[in-house]
Amino acid sequence: DSLCPAPGAPEGAIARARDTAKSNPDFVHLDQYLNEANPGAHYRTTGPEIWKQTGGKVTHLVAGLGTCGTITGTGRFLKERQSDIQVLGVCPEEGHDIPGVRSQRQLQQTQLYRPDAYDAEVEIGNRAAYDLCWRLNREECIIAGPSSGMALAGAIKLVPDEAGLLAVVIFPDNIFKYA
Repeated sequence: DSLCPAPGAPEGAIARARDTAKSNPDFVHLDQYLNEANPGAHYRTTGPEIWKQTGGKVTHLVAGLGTCGTITGTGRFLKERQSDIQVLGVCPEEGHDIPGVRSQRQLQQTQLYRPDAYDAEVEIGNRAAYDLCWRLNREECIIAGPSSGMALAGAIKLVPDEAGLLAVVIFPDNIFKYA
């Protein structure tokens, strides 16, 4: 609808939220695209959780690029523990239809996008993201959504198939809202 447009054009909803907060003192816009509390929360929670659950053996972090709070905060925490951990970003192709993530052009909307802090990035098409989403649901019984399929497709492209590697792929959505 007009307030929450298609994933390929989320600028309308962001602008509407910012304008509403500016013009109405009863509204507060936390703005996940520039609020340092976003990556800060992942630095304090997601990073330590991954470190603990992998026993510090994680070698790769793979995350989709949306607000970039997850990859920026989690990646910073993990690199402070082990500097050679690979922090890998995955974004959709331009004109995509994958909710919650940003193409290279759209990443200019977020001040939390910090490509110098990532070791590599890859672009994934709609078809690959949705195909892996369906495979995860049908074959693995993992109720992941399309941005999770995109992240996994990126991991398959970026993480070498070698013994001793432990890649953590962030699955930020589930399939329920798409069913």
